[in-house]
Amino acid sequence: MKAETEARTDTRKRILDIAEELLLTRGFNAFSYQHISRELGVRNAAIHYHFPHKTDLGTALVERYTRRLERFIEQHGEASATAQLERFFELADAYFRNDRQVCPSGILTVELHTLPAEMQFAARRFIEVMRQWAERIATLGQVEGSMHFAGTPAAMGLTMLATLQGGLQLARIEAAWLNSIKQQIRCLLGLAD
Repeated sequence: MKAETEARTDTRKRILDIAEELLLTRGFNAFSYQHISRELGVRNAAIHYHFPHKTDLGTALVERYTRRLERFIEQHGEASATAQLERFFELADAYFRNDRQVCPSGILTVELHTLPAEMQFAARRFIEVMRQWAERIATLGQVEGSMHFAGTPAAMGLTMLATLQGGLQLARIEAAWLNSIKQQIRCLLGLAD
């Protein structure tokens, strides 16, 4: 019984892993269960067993992103504002190094109005967690005195998130642009020499 449960859990995880790759390279609307079943070497029914509807799969995927992001933020929550900013950048770099993927927030916002309602709700929550982290970084930077910028931490956090998200998309055209964008964010925060 334990082996059967582990096999189901492993299959479910593999389905989510493949769906994640497809989401970040194609978008949610551009892949089907057929793409996943072909990659896994199983029939579509095996995918439907774990995720009866594509909405179930998409929602589970976004919820998994949110849990990962929350753990990542928690791991770095005691670090300085500048160290957290570099971790913020590190997330973007990780996606980009993986076949020039965009980050989940980028793909989810692009497709938001075409996603099922349950997935939209999960996507909004994920993006809000990301936005709040960026705002906390800017707030901490002001409190520590390491960051100096015009405007509010809320507006700066949103600017950081939007700029980095757009930067990942633009870097698909020219990879060097991502580093330029990160450096400009540092300048906006008063961190660059």
